[in-house]
Amino acid sequence: MVKIAVVTVSDRVSRGEREDASGPLAASLLSAYGEVVRTDVVPDGVDTVTAAISGAADAGVNVVFTTGGTGVTGRDQTPEATEALIEQRMFGIENLLRSNPNVPQAALSRGLAGVGRFGGLPVLIINAPGSVGGVRDAVRVVGPLLEHIVSQMRDGDHPVPQGEDPFEGFDGHLEATSRVQNRGRSQGGAARVVIAGVSDQTLDMGVLVDAVDDPTAGAVVTFCGQVRNHDDGRQVTAIDYEAHPDAGRVVEEIAEQVAQASGACRIAVLHRTGHLEVGGIALGAAVSAPHRAEAFRLLEAVIEQVKMRLPVWKRQHFADGSQEWTGVA
Repeated sequence: MVKIAVVTVSDRVSRGEREDASGPLAASLLSAYGEVVRTDVVPDGVDTVTAAISGAADAGVNVVFTTGGTGVTGRDQTPEATEALIEQRMFGIENLLRSNPNVPQAALSRGLAGVGRFGGLPVLIINAPGSVGGVRDAVRVVGPLLEHIVSQMRDGDHPVPQGEDPFEGFDGHLEATSRVQNRGRSQGGAARVVIAGVSDQTLDMGVLVDAVDDPTAGAVVTFCGQVRNHDDGRQVTAIDYEAHPDAGRVVEEIAEQVAQASGACRIAVLHRTGHLEVGGIALGAAVSAPHRAEAFRLLEAVIEQVKMRLPVWKRQHFADGSQEWTGVA
């Protein structure tokens, strides 16, 4: 059984000045994935959050879900408290919690996710934003994973459920075909990052494809992001890309993070800087993997994270002679 504690972090809620909306919602939603055995409300601050998480862990829960204190005000210190308690960061979950194209503010959350150990026992800690929307999105991401994560924290294996056949209900020919086409199973290893960074030179997709060549790969997938000739109804003639000095390191970090446990073989990704005409390649990536599913998943993950996190800006040149600076696209 997954045992869950919910901790609301808020100065105003703890003082009774505002009703707690996010904590009860989190408890209600999480009850579909385990037993919520404890709820707490504490003021913002490293000491109060640390004490609440530790107290819940000592009470025997294996998941602590916090809501609030993940922003950038002086009192938002939930991530700082959590970081000191985590031994194994779960970057994939953190990235998913911040990757909501429908809510740009989601990228502002500094919430962490990972496993800490209390008295030798592992506990999963998840930081969600303090808004009800942030809680809904966080539970939507982590809820279906909780049982599996808790099992893994206890050194569980990856068993195939007995009697569960993904091809059940197919007709004879379709079943035989599907079994052949989907017989490969991912081993879940980390992909090797062979190229990752930014470049002021013309990107060559062939170079990226050659870089991910691997004798164990059964699939190679690519993404070629080109400069288009329009944007929001205006005719574009060229784009200048300008990168932060740390942009290359950010691409490397993204590639290494998404490569973990991806089951793929190799990954290569580059973003251009400088002047590009229409049709020029601004972002290129190639991924190789034993099977197509792992290759597609890793390629999508690296592209989405580069789009979300890379400190690169673009100046678009329009046909009417005007120019406009925007974030990376």
